[in-house]
Amino acid sequence: MKTTIQPDSRSGWGIVIGLAVVLCISFGTTLNVLSVFTPPIQQAFQCSNEAAARVATVFLLTMTLAMPAAGWLLDRMSPRPVMTGGAALTVLGYLAASQAGDITQLTAMLGVAGVGVGASTYVPAITLTSRWISPSRQGLAFGILLAGAALGAIVFPLPITYLTQWLGWRYAMQAIAALIALTCVPMLAWIARLPDSSLTAPGEVAPMPLHGHEIGEALRMPRYWLWIVMLMLITLSSLGVYIALVPYLVSTGYSAERAAAIYMAIGAATLAGNFLFGALSNRWGPKTVLLIGTALSAVGILCLLAVHHHALGMIAIALFSLIWGSTFNLANQLSPLLLAESMGQRNFGGLLGIGNLISGVGSAFSPEALGYLVDATHTYTIALAICAALLVIALLPISLLQQHDPAWETAR
Repeated sequence: MKTTIQPDSRSGWGIVIGLAVVLCISFGTTLNVLSVFTPPIQQAFQCSNEAAARVATVFLLTMTLAMPAAGWLLDRMSPRPVMTGGAALTVLGYLAASQAGDITQLTAMLGVAGVGVGASTYVPAITLTSRWISPSRQGLAFGILLAGAALGAIVFPLPITYLTQWLGWRYAMQAIAALIALTCVPMLAWIARLPDSSLTAPGEVAPMPLHGHEIGEALRMPRYWLWIVMLMLITLSSLGVYIALVPYLVSTGYSAERAAAIYMAIGAATLAGNFLFGALSNRWGPKTVLLIGTALSAVGILCLLAVHHHALGMIAIALFSLIWGSTFNLANQLSPLLLAESMGQRNFGGLLGIGNLISGVGSAFSPEALGYLVDATHTYTIALAICAALLVIALLPISLLQQHDPAWETAR
């Protein structure tokens, strides 16, 4: 039987908005505040920068490992049990982490939470959106999803920082678990569903067949591996900078509150960048826009290196927040479009998950590697310069990515 999708119904856009809210809360209270917990965890367990950074590494690694499994399942079954179960697992992981007696237990429990986040957020949300929204409008839909994630980076870091300072990091993690349990779990139980391809409402477009390649065939294609290399290099850089930002700013004399406020400014820039570069990608194409955005992101990291300068510090942090903040998340927004253009929509969830697994496993060690460099060199300068260099290197595989596949043109 031929697989189909139901394009651009009102229900579809409602589901996209609901998924954006889930990403806002799930990412905003977990991934976007991992750096906030680093100083109090170091103080509580008297551990090194490398050991504290390993918490983020394990979280990112398990989150990444869960993505291909979630994508594969969503290509074959209802998304409701996959995504709702993932959100529930996140709740359990954070509750257990709040009771951890040492850094090893904390790392393990946040690893469990990472599995839950991976099964309920990025890859599942992108895959589900691709079922409801036609290819010609998926750029806008993906932008809405990532705008939700960016909004989480604006809303949550400062309140979580205050909560951690007033009541302790354990209570803050319990509050995160309660928020996800009361919002994301019931919301996913309601919206995580596939369109009914057997019914076409009056005025709606008939379901369209999915075109593309089988997974085994795609894995033999050089352009798929170019896409993965590009994604890995960009993610290595962005995660390293993102997780190290608060400790770096604190080391240069910023308070935890001011550092969290800068997180909020970055989130605002990311929110604006999702819509700005999304609109530009409709005109210039995702490949051209990703090339420009990646180059700008490298410039933004170089601005961060001047934060400690007395005369240029405020200007440097403003430029970093604007330039890097608006561009560092572009790979997550545009890489699914590049994948769909090259490989088509068939097995999209599985291919997106496999690519994110391979690139994510490598990039998950970025925070720990950066922490090791800081411990070894007693400075963040070398580590941040390497992050900028990775983005420059990523320009090559982006430029080599092939153009549209004929099957994709047929699907459009």
